[in-house]
Amino acid sequence: MKVSNRVLVFLLVVALLSIVTSMILILERLGAPGFLSGLATFDTGVVNVTIAATTDINLIEPANVDFGSGTLLTGNTSVNTTDPAWGGGTNPTTFDEPGPFTVRNDGNTEVNISVNSSNTAATFIGGTDSGYYFVPSPTGTGRDGCGGDDSNNLSAWNSTLVAFSSTAVQVCENLTFADTGDEINISIFIDIPQGTTTGLKTDSGFEVHAVALS
Repeated sequence: MKVSNRVLVFLLVVALLSIVTSMILILERLGAPGFLSGLATFDTGVVNVTIAATTDINLIEPANVDFGSGTLLTGNTSVNTTDPAWGGGTNPTTFDEPGPFTVRNDGNTEVNISVNSSNTAATFIGGTDSGYYFVPSPTGTGRDGCGGDDSNNLSAWNSTLVAFSSTAVQVCENLTFADTGDEINISIFIDIPQGTTTGLKTDSGFEVHAVALS
């Protein structure tokens, strides 16, 4: 019996389909990746970055207070840095009217701020009944970035003058590093008695300390 070519082609196609189907089933059972849809796999990764804490405070320029030259009045002559927060006014005679020291937290952690000087009124100005004082005040409203317990801050904030000494006095607890509240002012007051010797008086011992919170 002679088999036609059409039948042979049909049988060949059936055989090829059987082989391909068998291969697919075998590969599926073996779990061959990426061969069939639905067999895609995935994995997860981890990205780490560690930011170190930095403690950095700066006195904003100009980082000095210069009252210039002036003539003394009868009795004591008082000069101070012009700071509207506590009502600082015009200095007498020809003395200049500089602004206060502005302390800025440029680090990335909250800090406690303290102030002191190696000079007192006697060693800085001299004479009898001289005075050398400071007082902290905000650059904006309220306590700005000093978010700590007020009992741990200087109780004379923006009010009573504190005489400079070598002992550091904490003026701000938890000064934040956020740009909207990372600054405070340190205003300076000087009482110059009539009998003070003439010439330039310089205090290069003014210091601002920052201690990072643990």
